[in-house]
This record gives sequence, structure tokens and C-alpha cells, in this order.
Amino acid sequence: MEGNVKDYQMTAWLMAICLNGMTDEETAALTESMVQSGVVMDWSNPSLPNSNNNNAATASQQQQQQQRNHKVDKHSTGGVGDKVSLILAPLVASFDLTVPMMAGRGLGHTGGTIDKLESIPGFRTQYAAEEFAQLLLSSSPSNDTNDGDGDGDGDGDGDGDGDGDGDGDGDCGEPLNAAIVSPSENMCPADKRMYALRDVTSTVTSLPLQTSSIMSKKIAERPDSLVLDVKFGRGSFNNNVEESLELAKRMIQTGELCGIRTTALVTRMDDPLGCSVGNWLEVEECIDIMTVGMGEDRKVETDGSLSKDLVDVTLALAGQMLVQGGKAETIRQGFVMAREHLSNGKAWQKFQDMVKAQGGDVSCIDHPEKYPRAKFSAQVISPRTGYISSIDSMEIGLVGVLLGAGRKTVEESVDFSAGIRFRKKAGAFVCRGDVLAEAYTERDGVLENNAVRRVLEAFRFSDVEVGDLPPLITNFVTKNGVEEFDQSTLADN
Repeated sequence: MEGNVKDYQMTAWLMAICLNGMTDEETAALTESMVQSGVVMDWSNPSLPNSNNNNAATASQQQQQQQRNHKVDKHSTGGVGDKVSLILAPLVASFDLTVPMMAGRGLGHTGGTIDKLESIPGFRTQYAAEEFAQLLLSSSPSNDTNDGDGDGDGDGDGDGDGDGDGDGDGDCGEPLNAAIVSPSENMCPADKRMYALRDVTSTVTSLPLQTSSIMSKKIAERPDSLVLDVKFGRGSFNNNVEESLELAKRMIQTGELCGIRTTALVTRMDDPLGCSVGNWLEVEECIDIMTVGMGEDRKVETDGSLSKDLVDVTLALAGQMLVQGGKAETIRQGFVMAREHLSNGKAWQKFQDMVKAQGGDVSCIDHPEKYPRAKFSAQVISPRTGYISSIDSMEIGLVGVLLGAGRKTVEESVDFSAGIRFRKKAGAFVCRGDVLAEAYTERDGVLENNAVRRVLEAFRFSDVEVGDLPPLITNFVTKNGVEEFDQSTLADN
């Protein structure tokens, strides 16, 4: 980064890597060098969540503190309608695990978690590394308010101890534990320089360079463990499962060699995930999921059944994060535990805390129906009777960019209110004239000229019943190898 290596030298080196590849050890060494080129998260400060200086604590208290201090993160390789992080981070943090999540903005057909969160007025995503650590340590805003359970203790468990864990130890000031921010400008600067050169030298697809670019930013967080969501299919960067499995294996080996326990779920991205694509629309879908069944007195904009795929992926990832954080023995047990926190309001409370702590307007998420709507909207109508066999997620993602929900270049801004909300998804029976989706934009003329037609063309129809859809999660990958994902993990009972 001091300019000793000229661009032409680095370009030749990148092309050599692309042609000859790298061993796992070489990829890990490159990744760690990229990490060390900038600021790295330091959790050793006694005032930060990783410390445990209470020598008088009992063994049980020390074990609880260790689990609470475990830092676990998740990374997705990107897709269309992928809003998992918005639910996942607060959900996992509701189990007293620390989730230090750094995320990116949308580019091209894939959306970005940061764009989605910034659709919430006032939500701050830019933090220096030390500020980020202090944010995670900061007391949850709900510690200072009544929790609504009638006992006034602020913990929601009715036991009057004020800590929410039922152990009677009288803890106070539970940490926030969940925050989603942009990587700071001085984190992994070598990756930024290398990526600019990769983009113009056709070396973007090099597996070692992909691996080091992705993993350097996650390793710079210095989490204790990491769960990857590696996607394949029409709406991902890898068309087939074999490519995604190879990428997953390389990322896992790199993480493990850098001292971070790393596992992966390989998930399908042929159809959009959930029932919305677009920044605020996706936030609203997540709000509906986290508040369903809680007696919230407001209109729910999304049909919960259309979000089942989103919920399943989120709970499966949460289940594995709970395993790695020492809260569950198996991913199935973690799945069930996470489902309980999703339905009982604990994830929603933590999401509210996160929004408030990061400066967001909580009234906006408490009353999403008041959010300003796009100026223009149009329905997408089914031209025939039959079954929906699939929805092309790549085309939907590109239409999202056309509507203003995404960007073609990093310099472009996005329209928070633009996007697509689905009313029907793959497997559904529809009649001619049924509403398939609704499109929203601030751009005059886009709907009539192109967007509605292209959304409709993304739908594929069949005269016969579609039957069971392909599994959404296909594989579970660890340092020890690849196995088929146990579909019974997702069972409702």
C-alpha cells in the first residue's frame, strides 16, 4: 500500500494466480496479508465484549460469559431478495451471542444489506473500528424501558431480576450484541486496490482471488466463528452447485487456516428469496416476519406463506451459528430455538434495539404503513391460467435496477421505495387476471415502457401441477468435507 508494487507488476501477478491457481496455504497467507494491510478489529481491550476479568466468577458464570462473548458472523455470496441478515443478526444476538456484521451495498442485480438498512431514516452505517466495538458493547436501549410483560423489570421474563436470563444473578445493562455496518474505509485497502485491477484484467472469476477478497473483510472483524451462505443458480454469481461447493470449500479452508471456525450452507438462488425485492420493501417484509402473531395492530403488507423460503434459510443459518456459539448441540436444535425467538418477539426486540442504537427512526419500523410510497406503481397481471413453475431471479434483479432499487455503478444512488412485491410465487396455481406482482418506482415512464413486461416475462408457467420444488438448501460443508443437507432440519414440528 506504500506504492512499492506498481500496477503493472500487480497485474502480472494477478494473471499468474488466475492461470496457475494457489494452494490453500497460499490463499490463506494472501488473505491474512490483505487483512493486515489495514485496520483490524481488536477485541482484547478489557472494556470490550471479549474480555472476562472477573476472577471471582463461578464456573457457571464464566461459561455463560464465554458463550455471551462468542463473536459469530455470517456472510452471503449474494442474491436477489436476500434480506436474511436483517433478521439473522438480531435473532442470533437475542441468545447473548455477539454478531459483529459488516455488510455491503448492492451492485448490479444483487441487493445490499447496507442500502436496505439505510432506507430506515437516520440509520447510521459508517463507524470506525473502535466505534463499532463500543456500539456492540453499548447497553441495549430496551434495558431502560418497560418490556411490556407487566412486571416493569425490562427483561420480558417476569422474574423481576432485570437480566432476562432467569438465573437470578441481577445482571444489568445487557449489551446490544448486534450491529450491521459498512466496512471502514481503512479496512482491507489492499483488497480495494486488487479488485480494481481484477475488474479490468478479467481475473474476477479466479477462485483464490475470490476467496481472499471475500474472506479478508470477514477475517478483519476477527470473529470467533463464521457461517457462510454460498449461493448457486440463476440469481447468483455461480450458476451451478459444483462451482459453489468449490468456493465454499476454499473459503472454509482459508477461514480455518486463519484461526476462525468456518462452515457453510449451500443454498439455491434460482427464484427471488422471500416475496419482495427492493430496499424498504425488503425491510417491511422482515418486519412482518418478526412481528407476526404478536398482536401488532397494523396492516401486514406481505403474505407470510410467500416468505417461508426466507424464514427457512434464516433459521437454518441461525441454527448453525448457535451451534458454533455453544448454545445448541445440533443445527436442528438451533433451528427450533431460533424459531422460538422469532415467534416470541425476542428477535424483534433486538432489531428495534439495533435500529435505535444506530440512530434509526424507530417509529418508522413500528409503523411501516406510514413510510412514503413510490410515486408510480403498477400491477403485473397473469395472462393465463395455470401453475407458476419458476421466477427468474436474475431478470427480477435487473428489473429492480431499472426501477431504481439497485445501481449499475458504485457511484449511483438508489431509490429506497422502488422495487417489486410478489403476490404469487413458484408452485402456485393462478387464474388469468390474477395479480402476480406489483412494481414501484419514482421514475416516470419506466413501468409502462419496460418494467412490467419484463417482470411478467420472468414468470414461467406450466399447465400441470409443479409438485415439490427443488430443495432450497442442498449441502452442509465443513473443513472435514461436504454432506447433503438434512431436509428434516426444516420440519415444522
